[in-house]
Amino acid sequence: MNSEDRKAASGQLEVVAGCMFSGKTETLIARLREGQERGLRVGAFKHTIDDRYDPEHLVTHAQDKFPARRIGQADSIVEESDGLDLIAIEEGHFWGRTLLEVVQQLMSQGKQVVIAGIHYDAWGRPFPPMPELMDLADRVTHKYTACRVCGGQARYSQRMIPVGENLMVGGVGDYEPRCARCFEPLADPAPEQE
Repeated sequence: MNSEDRKAASGQLEVVAGCMFSGKTETLIARLREGQERGLRVGAFKHTIDDRYDPEHLVTHAQDKFPARRIGQADSIVEESDGLDLIAIEEGHFWGRTLLEVVQQLMSQGKQVVIAGIHYDAWGRPFPPMPELMDLADRVTHKYTACRVCGGQARYSQRMIPVGENLMVGGVGDYEPRCARCFEPLADPAPEQE
């Protein structure tokens, strides 16, 4: 078995991390299309709580789309990805730490996995399980955009509306990209991280 075959047999993980509006979903869709061009069987998954834009597609803020299956629990991804070579998972921070076990299982099956997610929560803390996924990854792609206040390099997602029942899901008007200097962590008590 050559080195390429060994690498494929052990699977691979790429994590695409960044703040809101940094192009994470664009990168995820690009990886899926690259996989299709290479003849791989590809599939995308999004969490059921993410109903922005279109519940049946990954959708960029610029409205580029790719079909996706909605799943409520991370462990369901394993069964749903049977027959796929490349699995893309949107909003890795929505899935909780169970996603770590799922990714390891998919990789043990020789699958390529690409996960996009927000690196820091609205309180400025690392957003689980993103740090653990980045530690596990073969490749980490950091995405940045301009800070809405000063134009510097944004790493954080500034929550612009009060925290209500829906703690995380949002889009234009709900969040804006901020650099470390301009970011203001939420004053509300932060929920326990899973």
